[in-house]
Amino acid sequence: MNEEQILAQINVLENRQKRTYQVAGLLAIVMVGAIVFQSRQIRNLQNPQKLRVRELAVVDERGTERVLIAAPLPEPMIAGKRHKRGGVVSGIIISDATGTERGGYATGDGYANAIFTLDGQGFQTVLLLAEPDGSTMFRIWNQDKGSVTMGVEDNPFLNVKQNGKPLFTAPADNPESRDPRPLFH
Repeated sequence: MNEEQILAQINVLENRQKRTYQVAGLLAIVMVGAIVFQSRQIRNLQNPQKLRVRELAVVDERGTERVLIAAPLPEPMIAGKRHKRGGVVSGIIISDATGTERGGYATGDGYANAIFTLDGQGFQTVLLLAEPDGSTMFRIWNQDKGSVTMGVEDNPFLNVKQNGKPLFTAPADNPESRDPRPLFH
């Protein structure tokens, strides 16, 4: 791949990242709107000063859970079936009209990462992760087609891959570029 092709690919990825930020911003506005709406509904309860629940579900007109706030969250629903999450988390989940989990904001109960995700139908596409020690990572990807992973652990890093092969790595040969975990793969 020559330098012009790499620059064109980076431009495409930067545009995708911009769109991802726009979608994340819109999602945040929708989530805030849902929380404001629910808080107004809660005020109508007999004791509006304090509400303590383990789970709060927002459902659509058909009864499908669209927003779920829970501690802990249930295993993810994907295409009508429960799947393993890979660990206990608590937070907020958003779902589409079929009830399939499409993203959320949560913290892990064992290892207390804070995570924000956006998902396709049954697979993650956006991840923003903050670890307890302050390390951070942002990743966007389309299954095995391509990915952009950037973050800061001991040092900042940026890895761009297409079809599992590195297109751009900075700093060159950073430890995250060789990490076999699916998060970096």
